[in-house]
Amino acid sequence: MKILVIHGSMRRGSTYDLTAQIIRRLAEKPEVEITEISTRELELPFCTSCHICFLKGEEYCPHYSAMQGVESALLACDGVIVSGTTYVWALNAAMKNVLDHLAFMFHRPALFGKKGMVVSTSAGSGERKVAKYLKTVIGQWGINGALVLTLNTKEREMRSADKLSARLDGAAERFYQMIKSGKPLAPGMKNIAVHNAFRAMSLGEFVASERDTRHWQQNGFCDRAYPVYAGVVKYFAGAMVYVAVKNIGAGLGRVYKKGK
Repeated sequence: MKILVIHGSMRRGSTYDLTAQIIRRLAEKPEVEITEISTRELELPFCTSCHICFLKGEEYCPHYSAMQGVESALLACDGVIVSGTTYVWALNAAMKNVLDHLAFMFHRPALFGKKGMVVSTSAGSGERKVAKYLKTVIGQWGINGALVLTLNTKEREMRSADKLSARLDGAAERFYQMIKSGKPLAPGMKNIAVHNAFRAMSLGEFVASERDTRHWQQNGFCDRAYPVYAGVVKYFAGAMVYVAVKNIGAGLGRVYKKGK
C-alpha cells in the first residue's frame, strides 16, 4: 500500500505537525509504504502560464525536472495526503504553485480509484475553506471523496490531548481502510459536471488539443460519463453537460470558421 504525502507548508509548523501525526499512525499499519514530498525542497519556480502542458504535454513544461517526481509519485500511489496551510484565509502560495503546475490533470485526469486526504490548519480561521478547495482540486484529478482534517490554534487549545489523539487515530484508520478496501468512491455532482465539460472540450474540434484527445481515447474515457460508478442520475446529468458543452463548442467553431 503506497501512500504519498505532499507537504504544502514551507516550514515545519502546525500543518506539518498535524500531517506528521497522521503519517506516524499510518506507518504503524501493515504493508504501508510512505513517500513524502515537501514544497520547500522542490525549489519550484512559479508557473508562467505558458499553457504548454495543455497543448503539448506536461513533459514540455520548463519546470518539468522539478515536477516529474511529483507526477510519477501521484500515478504510483494508492492514496495521497495533500496538506496546505492557511495564509490570509486562502491556500499558501507554495502549495498553490504545485497545484498550478498540475493543472493539466484537469484536462487529463488520471487518478481515478485512488484515495485522498486533505489537511489544513490556521492560526484563527479559514482552514476549512482551504481544505474544501484542496478537496475540489484533487477531485478533478479523479480522487473522489477525500477525507478532510482541519484544525486551528484556538480549537487546539480547547481540545484535550486525548480528544485530539482520538480524532487523529480515527482519521488515520478511516483513510487506511478506504485504501485497503480497494473500492472506488462515487464522485459528487460537481465532479461529474466538470469532468464531462472537459470530456466534451477534449473530443471537440474547436478547442481540443491533440494531447488531450489522445489521453481520453487511450484510457477509454470517451464514451463514459465517468470512469467510476456514480449512479444513473449522475450519469444522466454528466451526459447532459457533455452534450451541451459539445454543442456550444461546435457552434463557436462554425462562427470562427465563418469569420476567417
